[in-house]
Amino acid sequence: MIRIRVGIAEDQEIFRTGLAHLLNSFKNVEVNFQAENGQLLLDNADLNELDVIVLDYQMPILNGVQTSKILREKYPKLKIIILSMFEDEAYVEKAIECGANAYLSKDDNLEELEQAIHAIINNQYYFNDRISKVFIKNMVGKGKIEPTFIPDQIEFSPFEIQVLDLISQELTTKEIADQLYRSTRTIEKHRTEMMRKTETKNSVGLVMYGIKKGILKT
Repeated sequence: MIRIRVGIAEDQEIFRTGLAHLLNSFKNVEVNFQAENGQLLLDNADLNELDVIVLDYQMPILNGVQTSKILREKYPKLKIIILSMFEDEAYVEKAIECGANAYLSKDDNLEELEQAIHAIINNQYYFNDRISKVFIKNMVGKGKIEPTFIPDQIEFSPFEIQVLDLISQELTTKEIADQLYRSTRTIEKHRTEMMRKTETKNSVGLVMYGIKKGILKT
């Protein structure tokens, strides 16, 4: 099994060491390099031998966004995850514009980080349901996010398309159920089935798929 080789840039030593230990516990993931900031990562890491870079948003000398921009220009195949305490859309948009493939809060759980690593290797981008679906829809529509998906064009039923459209408008499962005169269990069943078909991990991934494939209008 091919292992995903990860580099970390994080200025807080305790957090960096703990993060490395946790990443090494993930399936098929190994940390091959650690640095205190982006400049040390660029200067000392063999970046051609890494698959994923995890960057702290705020670091001295060269922060995560600045580092991401340089990495994207020089190493376009690298996948980049930004970790941050900031969740405002302006921060997310800046990270995306500078080349990040995923943006996670430091408050997110470990399963989320593991999903993100595997998702960006396979599907290029990963954003969790804490990120606004409307925001992601607009970013894809403007061409600021260019997701790729492993599955070919998938047939959705007219009802599934209705569900997907309402998901993209950020309606809750109950609101969708009420509007379509179905039970919440039925809506959740269709959402889960669409995720299975598209190999996406959450509703944001579904919305990205819908825009990329022309199922949803921007």
